[in-house]
Amino acid sequence: MNHIQSKEQYTELIANKKATVLFFSADWCPDCNFIDGFFDEIMEKNKEDFDFYKVNPDTQQEVCAAANVMGIPSFVTYQNSTIIADMVGNDSRTKEEIEAFLERSKVAK
Repeated sequence: MNHIQSKEQYTELIANKKATVLFFSADWCPDCNFIDGFFDEIMEKNKEDFDFYKVNPDTQQEVCAAANVMGIPSFVTYQNSTIIADMVGNDSRTKEEIEAFLERSKVAK
């Protein structure tokens, strides 16, 4: 999965016509590492509908502030510079919860 490297890149990506899912995650986060174990499969199943990017809050504080993300793991879906769905917080997430979030994102598009 590609990583957001700057606020400028974030601004460009969220403006896309194709929906973009940002996964806010850090290597030191056990819940994030749990999600990493199955997230490739989720991305593969949803690659036609979404572009996926990871955001490290330790290096991209400006992006986290712009997305109003204060806890990880979190997910935010953008399209045309608008948030169409989010799942923000520091709660653990299951595969089923993330799949349901993506389904909500599809409906909101």
